[in-house]
Amino acid sequence: MASKTQKTEKIRARKHRSNKVNIKTDQKRFKKNHEVLLKSAESAQS
Repeated sequence: MASKTQKTEKIRARKHRSNKVNIKTDQKRFKKNHEVLLKSAESAQS
């Protein structure tokens, strides 16, 4: 049986690990925002 310290370390490691689903959705959102900003910058220069 694992000790309390080992269990705690495993739980903390799991909580600190990035959530892949959230990372992917963030990347999609950032890409879309970037495209919008580029379009607005082009129109502002014209």
